Amino acid sequence: MNAEKIRETISMKRLTMLIALLVYSALGGCGNDDTKTPPVELTTNLCDDPSNLQAVLEALQSGEGGGMFGGANQEQFERMLAAPTEGPFYMFNLLKYREWAVYPDGRETDLTGREANALYAPVEFLEAIGAQPVFMTEVHNQIDGDDILWDEIAVVEYPCPLAFLAMLSQPEFQKRAIHKEAGVERTIAIVTDLVPIPAPNDPEQSEATFPPTSNDPAFDLIHVMDFHDIAQYEPDADEPERTGREAWEMYQAAGVGASEDLGHYPTAVLEVQGVFVGDDRTWDQIMMVHMSSMAGFQALLDDPIREAASYHRRAALAHNYSMITFPMLSQIPYADGGSNGTEPPPVTSDGTGTICQTDENCPGNGVEKCLTDGGPAGFCTREGCVAGDCQSPYLCCHDCNEAVAEMLPFEGSACLPDDIVPQLTAAPVSCTCD
Repeated sequence: MNAEKIRETISMKRLTMLIALLVYSALGGCGNDDTKTPPVELTTNLCDDPSNLQAVLEALQSGEGGGMFGGANQEQFERMLAAPTEGPFYMFNLLKYREWAVYPDGRETDLTGREANALYAPVEFLEAIGAQPVFMTEVHNQIDGDDILWDEIAVVEYPCPLAFLAMLSQPEFQKRAIHKEAGVERTIAIVTDLVPIPAPNDPEQSEATFPPTSNDPAFDLIHVMDFHDIAQYEPDADEPERTGREAWEMYQAAGVGASEDLGHYPTAVLEVQGVFVGDDRTWDQIMMVHMSSMAGFQALLDDPIREAASYHRRAALAHNYSMITFPMLSQIPYADGGSNGTEPPPVTSDGTGTICQTDENCPGNGVEKCLTDGGPAGFCTREGCVAGDCQSPYLCCHDCNEAVAEMLPFEGSACLPDDIVPQLTAAPVSCTCD
């Protein structure tokens, strides 16, 4: 894909999925009987009282469809029960949508898989237990692993396993599972622990050898890795026996110098506890690396030291997915407690920025448009604004290029966050924002 096409693609994605809080629990649900009484109240204090666990488990076990949560991995479930109030943990979700929704009850629908899954999004349940989405992106290009071509990635931070299970036990939460089943063709939900890493010295990569530009923007390269127990070298490699993880670390050590020189840096390393649902592979580690640009990525690929060590990588990996992404939400914390990437826009006094799924969720009085791509959450804006209508930090963007105007998620003009104005005013969108 050439630079102009990348710029156009990313501009459209940022516009159509602005700050969407795409939320996925790991589970399809345990029944849809809305007459049941919730076993516990959802609060942000659930992790303080392990005595609630028994009631939650009884409710989950008694759900329609029998017991263990629609195929949850028993070993991982037992790990979570062994430390129900310890946390936080991070649920890493890979999703592949059906082209068209297929409901298990046979109902007729013209919803796409993505649109059906949007009806499932349990935003209010997450807020109730103190959970939050910290990473969300579409997959732009999957460069390794082709058995499943994933559509989206989402990471949700949960305060502890008990809070997560309590959310699953709620009858109102369970009712929505039918929409996820209808919309999602395949998913893998992986329970992970965050490895502390330091914040980068140059987060904007302004000093990178190939810094990001409007034509060649920065991106996140995400590796989902399952290591061999014993590294599988070619017979002529003349290497001693070592684990797959050790082989991967040798490969990483060979490339780290070039990566740092080029201005790339990790944004998250997630150690896998286990797969909660969706896959029988073990998986071991997930690594997210912020690449300065495609030019910078190519320079890394061309580095002779990294290339000479690539046989360690091949020996290390039993399975892996590597995906180029342009995250819409990226707030996984660093070791110093800071977060990286984009934040949801603030909510102003007129309601601009209110999280929404449809226009009906917006407050009115001119703020009546839910800006979303059909995903589970977007934000409310004032459509048809003029200069001076938008409250800070929003600007009224209008008079966009006619050739792309019909691709934008608003008609004519809208109040949009000032941090995306450079994308809107640059070609090919070429809006005026004031």
